[in-house]
Amino acid sequence: MANGELRLTEQVVLKLRELIVNGELVAGQRVAEIPIAQRLGVSRTPVREALTVLAQEGLLGVAGKRGYQVMSFSSKDIEDAVDMRGILEGSAARLVAETGPSAELLAALEQCLQEGAAIVGKTRYGLDDDIRWAEMNGSFHRLIVEACANRALQAALALNDKLPFASAQAVLGGDTRSAKMAARHREVMVLAQADHRQIVAAIKARQGSRLEGLMREHARRALFNVELFKHGV
Repeated sequence: MANGELRLTEQVVLKLRELIVNGELVAGQRVAEIPIAQRLGVSRTPVREALTVLAQEGLLGVAGKRGYQVMSFSSKDIEDAVDMRGILEGSAARLVAETGPSAELLAALEQCLQEGAAIVGKTRYGLDDDIRWAEMNGSFHRLIVEACANRALQAALALNDKLPFASAQAVLGGDTRSAKMAARHREVMVLAQADHRQIVAAIKARQGSRLEGLMREHARRALFNVELFKHGV
């Protein structure tokens, strides 16, 4: 897929996540390529790719040979899945700290910090920044989980990532927010970036117990963003 098409797919993913969480697309509703493409003013190709991504995240389920439908899930389902991610990632980070992080891991995490700082440091925070943040955030968390070298933990996390809004990369964003909503959304990203810095510092200091708490609290940032987009403040 060309870079432009990939970027457009990510834009559609962000928009569809928002439509699902705020109830514009309701549980049980069929979601097909053509109506969504017409609604969003894009071609069918990025919509097709986006629907596949959202099915992998547990937001959509297969309905018939070609279509999807919105899955039913509650706020508690999201909270439970996000909390479980925090528990699993906290354990992974603790293992990394206890065994000692490699120079390669620290360099890669530092690169994520630099990318995050460039994003949240902008005065105007838009759609492309949400896409960049999702990519960086996914990389940041994946690096830590891969470095823990615990296959059972990694498998459990991969399974949990298939639940709605559980994955570190399943962020919410978009370019249709009100000024107030955009400001609050950016605040969440700024706090998440600060979390990342504390997490890296704790990994360097090999503070395993502290890392568990940091990762659990950090995971819950996702819940603030879900509530923000759910109510459209």
